[in-house]
Amino acid sequence: MPLHLSVETPASFATVPQARADWGDRYLGLLCFVLAGYAIFGKGFAYVGVPPLFIGEITLVLGIIALMASRSWIAMLMTVPSFALLAFMGWILVRTVPGIPVYGFDALRDSVIALYGAFAFIIIALLLQKPARLGRLLGNYSRFALFYGLAGAALAYTTSSLSHLLAWPFSGLPVVYVRMGEAAVHLCGATVFVLLGLRRVPWPWLVAVLVGFLMIAVSRGAMLAFVLPVLLAAVIGGQVRRLMPIAAGGAAVLAIVLVFDLQVEIEGGRVIGPAQLINNVESIVGRSEASNLDGTKTWRLRWWQAIQDYTLRGPYFWTGKGFGVNLAEDDGYVVGAEGGGAPVRAPHNAHLGILARAGVPGLALWFLVLLSWFAMLARSRINALRNHDIKAANLFLWIGCYGLSMIINASFDVALEGPMLGIWFWCIIGLGIGASMLQDFTLQRSPAWRPS
Repeated sequence: MPLHLSVETPASFATVPQARADWGDRYLGLLCFVLAGYAIFGKGFAYVGVPPLFIGEITLVLGIIALMASRSWIAMLMTVPSFALLAFMGWILVRTVPGIPVYGFDALRDSVIALYGAFAFIIIALLLQKPARLGRLLGNYSRFALFYGLAGAALAYTTSSLSHLLAWPFSGLPVVYVRMGEAAVHLCGATVFVLLGLRRVPWPWLVAVLVGFLMIAVSRGAMLAFVLPVLLAAVIGGQVRRLMPIAAGGAAVLAIVLVFDLQVEIEGGRVIGPAQLINNVESIVGRSEASNLDGTKTWRLRWWQAIQDYTLRGPYFWTGKGFGVNLAEDDGYVVGAEGGGAPVRAPHNAHLGILARAGVPGLALWFLVLLSWFAMLARSRINALRNHDIKAANLFLWIGCYGLSMIINASFDVALEGPMLGIWFWCIIGLGIGASMLQDFTLQRSPAWRPS
């Protein structure tokens, strides 16, 4: 099956058949368009639609129809990550239903961190129905990676500085509202895609990524969401030498900017420049002189400790506080309402948010989903290497690093709780499971492949 990324075809998928276009193909085109819209326009795109049916919910309903039409709803459950995800979604649904009569739409809104997992099943079913769709998805992403490497960070900067210039008339929200963490995740995904040789780019693309990293590094979570997966991909993928010239170029750019003291102020008392990067590193490993960094760090750590106290060692061990309740108000950590803004509802950490709302069983199922998913990708990568299929091995590494970047960002920000990154995350989860299942199918049928 051609991957539309190079003239070479990964051997592990060489026996996958082609088929004619159908409803599933058309839905896949819509889903790619929606994902691109979330990445490029961010929260502004999320409000396209008629309340309470926005573009994400409409796409979900159409996706469930496509899933049922695929007739793959049993086959898609035949893996440990799929079964774990189904159990996780079931537990979250059980904890959500009691909150609907009390909190109404807020209960459903809080539960999407798990219920958007339906997108994973949609992707798995569509790939199993027609495996050639994997090549189409990767071809679409290849074009997206080229664009986002050039423009992604600029979109995030526009959000910070120029978003007030263009707003939707019906909601007042900026048309472009891409947060730094979201930009970092997609910039990371594009960088790893290129680093592993899944597509070629011109040298201005590399320069744009370096400048983009300096822009998104104003956020600690965004900085880690970019740096850690890229370094992991370079080490595991054997691309450290390829990364060194890029890192040297980045160091040179930082040195020049530092010498001339170039920086751009943005909202929140932070600046785009080397000084902010240094402050972020200091804040992560210890204390920073920047009060806005240590202040938010202290607030989060106290709230996170409170959640652990009333769940791991308290009365909400088994059930959590449920979905719909405003955790900030209930826990006594209300922030973000200054100046008339909407208060923060979640603790800026997806894992602790799940623990607070779904208790220890919810957190255990969440970790089971993640661990089994990464284990499946690792096994698939090993199988590809045994089959001497470097392209397929790098494909699985890229999927894993993309998911890891989202998880890192969600550990510092409200990320997976919204459609902008939540739908992306579960689509990547589904892509990993679906691609692994296709590999198992093709390798088992290939007479040239034998497990050692």
